[in-house]
Amino acid sequence: MLLALLFPFACASSLQAPIAHAQAGAETSTPQLVTEDLEGRRGRLDPADLPLADPRTKGVWIVRPEGYALPPAAEDPAPRVRLTLVGGDVLGGLVRGGSGEVLELELAGGVVVPVAIDDLASLVALEGVPEAALATFAPAPEGDRLYRLTGALEPVDGTVEGFGADGVRFASVLGSRTTPWAEVAALFVESLSGATAPAAAGVPVQLAFGGPGGGRLRAGLVRLEREHCRVVLGGRTEVALPLGALSELLVADGRLSYLSDLEPAAETGRGAPFGDELGMVWPHRRDANVAGGPLVAAGRTFARGLGVHAPSRLTFALEPPARALRGSVAIDDSTRLFPRAARGSVVFRLWADGKLLWESPVVHGGEAPLALPSLVLESARELVLEADPAGDFAGDRADWLGLMLVR
Repeated sequence: MLLALLFPFACASSLQAPIAHAQAGAETSTPQLVTEDLEGRRGRLDPADLPLADPRTKGVWIVRPEGYALPPAAEDPAPRVRLTLVGGDVLGGLVRGGSGEVLELELAGGVVVPVAIDDLASLVALEGVPEAALATFAPAPEGDRLYRLTGALEPVDGTVEGFGADGVRFASVLGSRTTPWAEVAALFVESLSGATAPAAAGVPVQLAFGGPGGGRLRAGLVRLEREHCRVVLGGRTEVALPLGALSELLVADGRLSYLSDLEPAAETGRGAPFGDELGMVWPHRRDANVAGGPLVAAGRTFARGLGVHAPSRLTFALEPPARALRGSVAIDDSTRLFPRAARGSVVFRLWADGKLLWESPVVHGGEAPLALPSLVLESARELVLEADPAGDFAGDRADWLGLMLVR
C-alpha cells in the first residue's frame, strides 16, 4: 500500500470558501475551474456542473483550479521537506513528527498524511541545504543513508529505526541515535518490499500540488466540489483537499500522460559544453527547473515539465500508441536574476525516431512560453529532446513545459 494510513487534519479556516488572490492595485481574480480536453482545447466548469464525479462526462481530462487561495501560512518552525514515495509519487510539506515506522507530513491546506516507512524512498530538506549539495545526495549501496545538516554534509549509512516528534532514530556503527529534524538534510530508505502504488478507487487521477514543496500524488476521485476535491488516498481513506492546495487534476486513464513521468533512456550534454571534467554539470530535473526551483516562465508557474541546461539531449523510449505531443518551451524565469546578457538563449529541437520533428527559433530569457505546434508522433518508438545553446551558454536554463503524450 502506497500510504498505510491517511487522515484529514484541517483547521476550520482551511476549509472555508475559496478566497480569490488579491494584491494592492490589482483586480481580484474569480475562482474558477479551468479545463482541458484530449486535444488541448480549454474551457471551464460551470458551478452548476458541481459536484462532479467524473470529468470525462463533460469531455474534460484536466482540471486546474485558478483564483482559489489558502489562508496565509503562519510562521512555522516545522521542517519543510520533499518526500519521494515508492512508485514515484512526490509530496512536499511540513514534518509533523511521527511514531514508530510512520512519518507524519502536513500538506498545504492542513491535510496530514502519515507515510509508512515501507512506502518512503527518500526525504530531502527544502530549507537550509546548500544548492550545490543537493546534487551530491545519493542512496547507500546497501541499507539506509542519513545526511546530517551540521557543518559538512557527511553520509551515515545504517538503518532507520523509527520516527518521533523529536527526529529520526538511526542505527549505525556509531550506535543508535536520534537526529533532530532540524539536522536532517536528507534520508534515503532502502526498498525491501518492492511496493507499488495501489489501484485507485474511483476515477484514477493524478494530483499536482501548488505552493512550496509542490509534489504529485495518485488518487481515486470521489467528486469535485465547489470548495474541495474529494479523493481516496492510499486506496482506502477519503479526504477533502482544498482546491487552493491543488494546481492540477489529471484523469489518469492512460489517454494523457506527462513525459516527466518517464525516466529518460539516455542523457547527454547536461549543460557541460566542454565535458564534465571540472564537475560542473547540470543534469535534468523532473517537474523543476535545472536549479531545483519551480518551473516558471513569464511569471506563470508550471506544475509539470523538465528543466535542463543547454547543451542537453534527453532520449525517451515510447510505448505506442503515442499519437501526438503537446506542450511549450521557455527559458526559466530564474535567469532574470542574472545580468541581461546572461539570461539565456536556446534553440529547442524534437526528434522522433531520428527525424527532426520540430525546431524552434532562438528563445531568449524573459520571453513568453512558445507553444509547440500540433505534433503527430505516428507511434514513434524514440523521442529526443534537444536544447542547443544559441550563444555563450550563460543562463541557458531551458524548460520543457507541460510536455504531454496523447494516446
